[in-house]
Amino acid sequence: LGLNNTDHFAYVVGYENGEVQPQNSITRAEVAAIFFRLLEDGIRSENFTHQNDFSDVAADAWYCSSVSTLSRMGIIAGYPDGTFRPNAPITRAEFAAIATRFDNNGDKTPVSFTDIIGHWAEGEITVAANHGWVSGYGDNTFRPQNQITRAETMSLVNRVLKRLPETPADLLPDMITWTDNADTSSWYYLPVQEATNSHYYEFKENSKHEKWTELRETRDWSKLG
Repeated sequence: LGLNNTDHFAYVVGYENGEVQPQNSITRAEVAAIFFRLLEDGIRSENFTHQNDFSDVAADAWYCSSVSTLSRMGIIAGYPDGTFRPNAPITRAEFAAIATRFDNNGDKTPVSFTDIIGHWAEGEITVAANHGWVSGYGDNTFRPQNQITRAETMSLVNRVLKRLPETPADLLPDMITWTDNADTSSWYYLPVQEATNSHYYEFKENSKHEKWTELRETRDWSKLG
């Protein structure tokens, strides 16, 4: 609902030192910015606002329009004390809740996680798990309060959008690369490259996986406001 899963623009920007810092934590504001960028243009324009009710989201903050717009849409929420806590690391539960709010008719069939019963995000985590967007651990826990990393975020967002290259051979040699994402055998190599390179693609025959066909110009996200 409202997410652009057709145009594969880069939605994560790396750092000037050539790193993308995949194993660092990611903040609530940064995740809001990612989903704001991934909105369909018409949906973003229709709901765009700089106004919000959070006491800690200033009008001149770089993330103000992202947080304000997604709040207006009911995608993100704050805390009972009226704060959004933009610089706090996001938890697995919070991320699952944000992703699931884009799906009004998700599968609520109970899942086997033993530590989400009665949790405020139990329903959202259930829907996200049934979609295959999130998974648990070998002991049947989900660990909803654990923080997620930048790499985990990119992997999860790619699953939501079905942006799924299968092997390094599905990418292109002249793509943007990162000094801290050079190990092609790493579990997060493909998700990070997918999230940080704008490209055209085609689906491989009889497969959910894509193959890049050409790099494309990255959008200037600062022009979104």
